[in-house]
Amino acid sequence: MINYIKRLNGISLRYRLIIAVVLCILLPWAMTYVVSNYFTKDVLEKRAVKQSEDSLRMIEMSLKKSLDELMYISNFVQFDTEFNKLLKSYRLIDQGSPNVSQKIALHNIKITNYLEGITDLLGPSYITILLNDELYYMNYPASEYDPLSFYNEPWFDELNELTFYETYWIGTHPTYIESDVNNEPYLSSIGRLIKQSNQVQANVIVSFHESDISNIFRNFSSEREQKFYLTDKEGVIFSSVVTDEIGEVLTYDLSKDSAYQIVQYNDKDHLLVTYPVAYNDWKLVSLVPYKKTIGNINLVTRTTIIIQGIFLLLFLIALIVLIRETTKPLTRLSHVTKEVEEGNLEVRAGVIGNNDVAKLGQSFDTMLDTIENKIEQIKVQEEAKRSAELEMLQAQINPHFLFNVLNAIRLNISMNGDKDSAKLIQSLSSLLRMTINRNNAFISLQEEIDIIQHYVRLMNFRHGHYVVLELEIEPDAGKEEVPRFFLQPVIENAITHGYNEIKGKVTISAVLDKVNNLTIKVSDNGPGMDQEIMQEMETSFFESTPDRLKSHHSFNGIGLKNVYQRMRIIYGEAFQMKLSSQIGKGTVYTFHIPRKWEE
Repeated sequence: MINYIKRLNGISLRYRLIIAVVLCILLPWAMTYVVSNYFTKDVLEKRAVKQSEDSLRMIEMSLKKSLDELMYISNFVQFDTEFNKLLKSYRLIDQGSPNVSQKIALHNIKITNYLEGITDLLGPSYITILLNDELYYMNYPASEYDPLSFYNEPWFDELNELTFYETYWIGTHPTYIESDVNNEPYLSSIGRLIKQSNQVQANVIVSFHESDISNIFRNFSSEREQKFYLTDKEGVIFSSVVTDEIGEVLTYDLSKDSAYQIVQYNDKDHLLVTYPVAYNDWKLVSLVPYKKTIGNINLVTRTTIIIQGIFLLLFLIALIVLIRETTKPLTRLSHVTKEVEEGNLEVRAGVIGNNDVAKLGQSFDTMLDTIENKIEQIKVQEEAKRSAELEMLQAQINPHFLFNVLNAIRLNISMNGDKDSAKLIQSLSSLLRMTINRNNAFISLQEEIDIIQHYVRLMNFRHGHYVVLELEIEPDAGKEEVPRFFLQPVIENAITHGYNEIKGKVTISAVLDKVNNLTIKVSDNGPGMDQEIMQEMETSFFESTPDRLKSHHSFNGIGLKNVYQRMRIIYGEAFQMKLSSQIGKGTVYTFHIPRKWEE
């Protein structure tokens, strides 16, 4: 993963933007497809469940009508006063009378007519009434079925355990009417008890054709291959369109409270929905193939998403082309920066336009122009430094020979008693020593002042006038290091131009300010200068051409302009040199030298 991220960081901005756009478009589209498919599937499932529930509700209403008829028949037999009197009248027949057979036959006809009247009114059904003394009445011929066989059924004992008002739902079982075996193989039955003083007087069994229920199922079957079942709570099938399925068990948990289940039926997913039946714990079950339920609508949804994906892909292609065109200037800038890195400063991006990227390219070109100008300025400065160094080398002669000769002359003069000439030669020797020996670029300010004292002594001798040198140097300031010979041109300028065969005074002061910067002032009481001449001098300080840096008339070949340029090269922008002068009041040179300079 880390290597993948490193590799991703190494690709260009253009391809990173393209990757980001692809991800930002395709990922939401894919997520929309998944989420839409999920929620659509959920909505379709709920719709299919509602359709199945509506169908089951309508089936239950039709089924309830048939069950109501059964309940009515059983209630009539159990509670109708006239019918119960008719049943009891059998026991009033005198079994010893000569026409007992006729009376019994007449009694049976009356009961049969009662029962047939009920079934003709409500619908076809089979009614069986079993009395305690093995008497029985039914609305079907005895040749079809022996009613006494009910005593052998496994559920008959449970029927006798009922209370007076309870109903025993026998469920679906093979028909006991022999003539119906082929056409109506199954019947659905219920059982009731007729009790008197908590004693069972009779058992009532009412049956109707199972096909009455399956025909209801057929009416609600659709092209979705939907299946309906009537089952008990254990899943035993009581009714189905397919007769062979009756008696089988649906191996699903029909007791769940959930509205529906996705189950496997014949190795395929089916949507299972249940609905309770009135009067008992039977259930109506609906099974619909899952794909038939939501497959077609899902196909429409997928087609819609795919069409959206095609349009998004076209939009993505257009966006990638737009990104490539937009990032072309950045690609150009990338190539230019590589060439600049290799040393080619003449190359330019040449980006045209007013947008942000174009302005960036134009700023980059401007920066390259500025760098080239700075390099040219540095070359000029370096050339000036090399020229000054060359002059210093050309000025060097054999120092030991010169110093020895001057010392010999000084000793000879001193021995002859001319001490003033000896001091002059000593000053000249010291000054020449400092001039010729240029190994140390920096000396202390006190050493620089000593050189100035020797120089003033020689200048006074040379010009035949007397210039007084006053010093106001703080002890700490005298210890600060300064460039060698930077004050000499200033003093020379003051003596040469300020005092022409007259006496004068030059004052040198040096202090350390609050931030420990060195401030040096050189002032004279000469004639001064007007503002125009002073402005010309200040302007000439800033001219950096080599021809203007030279002053061969100065003592050591270093002019006043050279002093300024030299100090700016050493100290940078932190160095400041100021000039102030008034006619008749002299001239003041002020130097602000930082203690830490740019090397």
